[in-house]
Amino acid sequence: MDNTERSHKIEQLSVAARLNDLAVYMHDGQPVRLQKILSVLEKIDPGVYLVGTGPYTQGVFSLMCDEVVIGRLATVLERPLDKPVDILVNDAATLTPREVSRVHCAIYRQEGVLSHDYWIIDRASTCGTYLNEQHLETPTSETIDETRRVSRSLSDGDVISLGPSLINTFVFVDLRK
Repeated sequence: MDNTERSHKIEQLSVAARLNDLAVYMHDGQPVRLQKILSVLEKIDPGVYLVGTGPYTQGVFSLMCDEVVIGRLATVLERPLDKPVDILVNDAATLTPREVSRVHCAIYRQEGVLSHDYWIIDRASTCGTYLNEQHLETPTSETIDETRRVSRSLSDGDVISLGPSLINTFVFVDLRK
């Protein structure tokens, strides 16, 4: 088998797997899916979380630390970065990335008046970070003033999208109350 045949086989299996996954996901129906999500939300401890809602972001991720960096691993065509990423998104549907940068964005907390406040900042991602479908500005420097200027505060129910397509999405969930 040559590389052209291999690439066709890999592509065909990739498409079939995504269609089969969608069919299995849709099979339960909305009431069953809603009940499963409700069961998860009722089970997790009080705290602050990102709940992944996209096909490549699925999961519940605790934000109970000072900063969480969201990004992806390098593909075989890229040089690895020497930067830590806390939440990995694998949007490499064709073995190459589509929208998620290796260091895409960060969520950080700062001491607020009554509790910690959570903020999001784009980390010079290629396709952008969106908060409730609004494109976040990328900082032009790493100064405190610039970080404050471009960061946006997060509230319960906010939707974060890595890129404009709304494929790689998270919901900010605040269960501290």
